[in-house]
Amino acid sequence: MAKPTLTALSDLTDKFSKYPELSDLFKELESRTREINEYNKNSAGNDEIGKTYHENVDEPTTSITGLFKRVRATVESAGQAGKNTSTILNNADEDASRT
Repeated sequence: MAKPTLTALSDLTDKFSKYPELSDLFKELESRTREINEYNKNSAGNDEIGKTYHENVDEPTTSITGLFKRVRATVESAGQAGKNTSTILNNADEDASRT
């Protein structure tokens, strides 16, 4: 498989333009997982089997929701940093071409 390369500053801009879409996907995963967590909390009852179920399942599913939230925040941050870098490099390229 060929390594992806940047051949122009527009390539950099193009690569980072996909980050908001990726962030939206993680937001959807987070939302769906939160929904599953609600179903989970209302399931299995409060008898011994239900209590055992909740002891084993509630915390991990809550952790997954938190993980998606952290990944989304990281993707958003990386996307914004990429846009900022692209802008800086484009501005520097324009400045260099005027001299």
